[in-house]
Amino acid sequence: MLCRDADSCFWIGRYVERVEATARMVDVHYHAALESPIPPGVNTVEDADLEPIRWQSLLAISGSDEDFYKRYTSENDRDVLHFFSFDTLNPNSILSTWKLARDNARSIREQIASEMWESLNATYLSLKGMDADQVLAASPHEFFNSVKNSSHLLQGILNRTMLMGEARDWLDAGRFLERACQTARLLDVKYHDLLPVQADTDTFARTAGASAYGVGGAIDAHGWMAVLKSVSALEMYRKTHRDGIKPANVVDFLVLCPSFPASVKHGIGRVEGCLKRIRDGAGGKTGTEAERLIGRLVADLTYTRPDEIIEAGLHEFLENVQERCDSIGSAIHRSYLSY
Repeated sequence: MLCRDADSCFWIGRYVERVEATARMVDVHYHAALESPIPPGVNTVEDADLEPIRWQSLLAISGSDEDFYKRYTSENDRDVLHFFSFDTLNPNSILSTWKLARDNARSIREQIASEMWESLNATYLSLKGMDADQVLAASPHEFFNSVKNSSHLLQGILNRTMLMGEARDWLDAGRFLERACQTARLLDVKYHDLLPVQADTDTFARTAGASAYGVGGAIDAHGWMAVLKSVSALEMYRKTHRDGIKPANVVDFLVLCPSFPASVKHGIGRVEGCLKRIRDGAGGKTGTEAERLIGRLVADLTYTRPDEIIEAGLHEFLENVQERCDSIGSAIHRSYLSY
């Protein structure tokens, strides 16, 4: 398979998964803020009904804050939804990212099923004809659901129509690497929401009752449920952990569980399998830089315990995972895709 074709397959997988992660991230943040029993940053009960949705954590952890503040003067809902969904100057917006996936697919139409191209193209044309005002006038949740469903449709077509060969392995390598990175990012976004709130709410805690805060409080439980909802994991989590929502169990399920498709460990393990089949099919030797980096991360995820992660610092651990995923992506490009 030509390097440029493999590169396009790899990035189609990454871009489509990135679109879904962006839709999940904004949707869950938006609705978690609306449904929260005590909105973040309030000081009195009266303020609770007046507090606008806080977007700072989403912008900061997604790495988009600097780009956003260059072109927008406020963090109102309309501007944030436009920035993450339709802003063509934002390379990570839903519209921009889906266009990149479509452009890559157009260049390798002979490598993919025609149904995949038709799905990518139809979704792009639909997104291009929408704007943030229409989304807010109807339902942001329905819009983000439609984006997620478009991603699911494409992946279903891929699973149903693509040969079990190199092109499919490159598509899967891209989507599972991106999924592992985005799960870590989504978890980091919601964890970032939880901690500052508990440090700066003494006045409100006295008014509303201190039991709302801390481990097991209303804010804590609602926040961790939002984390699980962000990757459609709440139902499977409850089937696996029947003793309630606990931070260590959430970390165990979303980071270390090998059997949950959206967990970090499952995603990295799938990338490792894809690269092994690609290497074996080409008769290559073991020990590429990308395989070494993946092997080290798999080993760390295998022998790390959730309580150790939390004690050492969950944010630092998740940030390290994202950096290592970026390093793996760069190593894959150097080892296989440079042309």
